[in-house]
Amino acid sequence: MKGKNLKNKIIQSVLFCCNYNSVRSPMAEGIFKKLIDRKIFVQSAGVFDTLEIDGFTVKVCDEINVKLSTHRVRSLREMEKEGGFIGSFDLIISLTKESLAEAYKYSTYSSVVIEDWNVDEPIKNENDINQTLSSYRKTRDVIFDKIKDRFEDYI
Repeated sequence: MKGKNLKNKIIQSVLFCCNYNSVRSPMAEGIFKKLIDRKIFVQSAGVFDTLEIDGFTVKVCDEINVKLSTHRVRSLREMEKEGGFIGSFDLIISLTKESLAEAYKYSTYSSVVIEDWNVDEPIKNENDINQTLSSYRKTRDVIFDKIKDRFEDYI
């Protein structure tokens, strides 16, 4: 079932994944919750678990009333250890090529559908906070639009 389109199938659970679960996947989880509410169960995780939630991510999501300040970063491995079988989600949306490869590894023996959105990481400019915030807003808006388009039937 991997690679097939679930557009016309009822989706009950979605997992967003990226590299560190500190920028793109928490943005996606938070925006998803804002747009979809509790109609679909949603989680996010990363390939690695060494970072905290990114401060710029929190700031640009606050601007659209998506609160991420209490987001707890976690990895796919940690999620599995806590009993959250990755393959039990209806849909995994990978936001990076690394997380796409990991999603396939964790779902080898399941019927989960995996979609590759490959969203660029925002660029931090140490010398220009406005340029950094602009880059984070662009990433946020790309994710927002992708969720809105992909899940229009649930909004």
